[in-house]
Amino acid sequence: MRSNTTDLASLTIEEIFRAKMERRQRLASLPFEKKIEIVDKLRAAVAGMQREKVVFESFLKICPEFAGEPIEKWDMVEKWYADRAMAPPPKPFDKRPDIIALTASGKSIGIELKSWVNQEQIAQARDRERIQDGILKAIGKQPPNQTQNIGYAWLLPRHVRFDARDGADFRDQLLSLIARVDDDWSQEPGREQSCSGDVDRFDEFPLLKKYLHRIRFRPTGSRRTARWIRFPDAGRHYSPAEMLETLESTLLSHKGDERYKDLREKAGLDELYLLIHYDFKAFAYNTPFDAPNFGFKEAAAFASQVVDGDGNSFDRIFLFHILPGEEAAFEISPDLKSLSKR
Repeated sequence: MRSNTTDLASLTIEEIFRAKMERRQRLASLPFEKKIEIVDKLRAAVAGMQREKVVFESFLKICPEFAGEPIEKWDMVEKWYADRAMAPPPKPFDKRPDIIALTASGKSIGIELKSWVNQEQIAQARDRERIQDGILKAIGKQPPNQTQNIGYAWLLPRHVRFDARDGADFRDQLLSLIARVDDDWSQEPGREQSCSGDVDRFDEFPLLKKYLHRIRFRPTGSRRTARWIRFPDAGRHYSPAEMLETLESTLLSHKGDERYKDLREKAGLDELYLLIHYDFKAFAYNTPFDAPNFGFKEAAAFASQVVDGDGNSFDRIFLFHILPGEEAAFEISPDLKSLSKR
């Protein structure tokens, strides 16, 4: 990895977590619960749709002349051939690139799309979500927080799939433990009201022991929320450097992919482009790529160093941030061209 701006390896967990929170605040001044609603709506909006089409439409909206001139026509590769009664090239070139477009001057270009996502993190996050969803279904509608001393109860689950038959008893045991902790809060010697407390012994609560490593109790703050039994933010345990490593791997693997070597000739294209995009899936499941003094522009500069002026089979390479309110695009070239107004 290369970065002349920030030594990401030296960042503390607190700095990383603060950077992630600042990024979320830039997206909108909304509570965390509302932000999750937005992510869910984004996910639902593209369900059943061709993801590549949605991405390219968004890219074209903020970069209408990314090819150096307006785009006259474009479509997904299979539809492009079908609508024009054209015989596609032989396999494996019949389904590449993802998009074929025609410019105002008649130049034909192909655009291959690739997500900037860490698939390993996504798999882990989805596995974690399944476990958390089972616990949340067992809890059901959260009762109002009527405790005197507890602001939040953060559940740290074990890697165990939840058995729905344990649901009712799990809820009863959890609420019983919370009530006991609340009663004991001010009675413990030396307990400061501003301090958090962990419970990791569940001898009297077998189902909590079965499904949880511990529960972290946060003291009452100035504001209470309806969702006060929750899970800690897993993203704080990672480094943003992981997403830059993913970006580097994506760039290098596509540059060196021999399947694109003859694509321009086989598909009858004048030029071939690579569009790497950061979308809602990366936002929802991956750690942030940004950190103090390091944002999307710096990530694009990092990508430019990785490419080092050589796109191999690709004439031009673009990096695109698709999230609403954060849309930005750069051409990954030695002089790093910004294609958007941000």
